[in-house]
Amino acid sequence: MLAFFDSHDLQYRAPFGAVAEHTAVTLRICMPRDWGCHAATLLVRQDGGHDCTLPMTWAGMRGEDHEWWSAEFIPDTAGLYWYGFRVEVAMGAGYLTRLPDGTAAYSPDADGTRWQLTCYEAGFTTPDWLAGGILYQIFPDRFAASGTPKEGVPTDRVMHADWDEHPEWRPDAQGRVWNNDFFGGDLKGVEQKLDYLQSLGVTCIYLNPIFESHSNHRYDTADYTRIDPLLGDESDLRSLTAAAKERGMRVMLDGVFSHTGSDSIYFNRERRYPGDGAYNSPTSPYSDWYHFRSWPNDYGSWWGFQTLPEVEELSPAFMEYINGPDGIVARWLQAGAAGWRLDVADELPDGFLNAL
Repeated sequence: MLAFFDSHDLQYRAPFGAVAEHTAVTLRICMPRDWGCHAATLLVRQDGGHDCTLPMTWAGMRGEDHEWWSAEFIPDTAGLYWYGFRVEVAMGAGYLTRLPDGTAAYSPDADGTRWQLTCYEAGFTTPDWLAGGILYQIFPDRFAASGTPKEGVPTDRVMHADWDEHPEWRPDAQGRVWNNDFFGGDLKGVEQKLDYLQSLGVTCIYLNPIFESHSNHRYDTADYTRIDPLLGDESDLRSLTAAAKERGMRVMLDGVFSHTGSDSIYFNRERRYPGDGAYNSPTSPYSDWYHFRSWPNDYGSWWGFQTLPEVEELSPAFMEYINGPDGIVARWLQAGAAGWRLDVADELPDGFLNAL
């Protein structure tokens, strides 16, 4: 039997993908002729908004034993919409609901999982260079090491002598995984591999976090203003982005803005840095970046990891620090980065994202 509906097929839904507000979207379902379908309804729910129903019209035969029913939906505001279908057939009323592959199943008694329609503001555009390109993700510590001497590397980092050794992934006697062993990949190493990446057809390099952090994954930011010394410095990033641009390639950075590291200039739980972080004093300039239920040891943290204290993203001081005209986002774009990938973007407030 032919599919009742397939959101990936232009015969059933056109246009494909996200649409601008006020764009007409045609949705068609295909019903077996012998089911005796005599009415169909498009059901639409706006995320956080109202439900609406649109009658579908008979739209002709598909071969000898199936028939089309069609409706046109025009989203009037940007946002997410969820749609499904109600059909009235000889056996009674039922619903077409979404399967994981985007096709439909018939259910006689349940308006189940619906399909998503993403609608964006009219006039919104994305960079032309991104469309149709090839992104290559690089975990900086493990991609390529230039062997260039580094300055200011913290002495508590465990350095592997052999590139082919296994990382220390097992917990210690106290059950903790430290993530403090490093192999020494760096930005100069990435630059030395640009010809290789170009030969693969890469158009954009996406770097996992490169700012000073004290875990090898670097998702526990210690200082947004400083490249991790093991990776190099700002001049190395500028050199990498310029060399990539000469080859028609961009470099995209990883923005970790929902939390920082506890071992950071901002929180400073481990007292690595001079001056008071939010953990050290309620009068710290970073105090309103974080949510303390009971200062200093009971604070909000990302998914319960105490080494990743959550940031109050809408704090005016944090907003200015990240999104201000001289903030972190602008600073590193001016240093040559082409854009940002946002870590856990779904956990960032809309007000923060709009400002960014």
